[in-house]
Amino acid sequence: MICKLHNSAIDRQKWDALVQSSPYADVYALSSFLDVVCPDWSGLVLGDYEAIMPLPVKKKFFLTYLVQPIFSQQYRIYSQRNVSIQEVDLFRKEILKFRFVRICLSLSLFDSAIQRHNFSLDLSKLYEDLAQGYSENTKRNIHKAERSGKHCRQVAIDEALDMFFAADTKRMYVPYEKQIRILVTRCQSEAFAVCDDERPCAVAIFLKTQNRLYYLFPASTDEGKRFSAMFLLIDTVIRNYAGTQFTLDFEGSEIEGVRRFYEGFGAVGTPYYFFKKNLLSQIRGFLK
Repeated sequence: MICKLHNSAIDRQKWDALVQSSPYADVYALSSFLDVVCPDWSGLVLGDYEAIMPLPVKKKFFLTYLVQPIFSQQYRIYSQRNVSIQEVDLFRKEILKFRFVRICLSLSLFDSAIQRHNFSLDLSKLYEDLAQGYSENTKRNIHKAERSGKHCRQVAIDEALDMFFAADTKRMYVPYEKQIRILVTRCQSEAFAVCDDERPCAVAIFLKTQNRLYYLFPASTDEGKRFSAMFLLIDTVIRNYAGTQFTLDFEGSEIEGVRRFYEGFGAVGTPYYFFKKNLLSQIRGFLK
């Protein structure tokens, strides 16, 4: 039996324990993360938390709909065992009950879903072996940053947040500042900054689970972009975590230049699927 429960009715201890013990312990599915990015979230629960899936529920007037929240790349069915085809179909049917859907899933549950790609790097090899997988362009950019006198160091989260918003010269993240600050402080996280005479020119904040680093919040100043500072930052993170059980999750991008940046470090693409459904197209401007 599968139940759809509002987050207020979910046993959060069982929910988070299942997410963290499943093969993909995604930070996106943890209750503390969902509370920030989608306060009205619900969850599909099979049996006594044998398998679960987050539902990013939003409400507008009389309508309840599903929209992928910001900072959340994809969702999946979380379980410690193999989920049967029949059980997967139960999850699929629950999603189809919504009249408006725009979500990203790890499984291709729907024929009309659009394939996208996530990029990640297994850090279990030694640094020397990982560095051999760098592209020549990536190596040149790392050396460019080093020759300019830039150096990378780990920084405290409070300091990193201030650096991040200062480096966000286009003010892209200003509308989400409160959410970002809560996420970074509520979730386990680490931050690195590239500096010149202690002036930061690039910063990245990584959310962290027991085996995964999420490259969620990067920002560079104009100087940082000019001297390829983010290449040096990522190289430092790889160097620090080489030979561990961690995976560096760059998240996905369909932008060619961004994809080349990820692939330049040896990151490998894996597919996920964007599914949309709209039975409200006749109501112009209802959803934005």
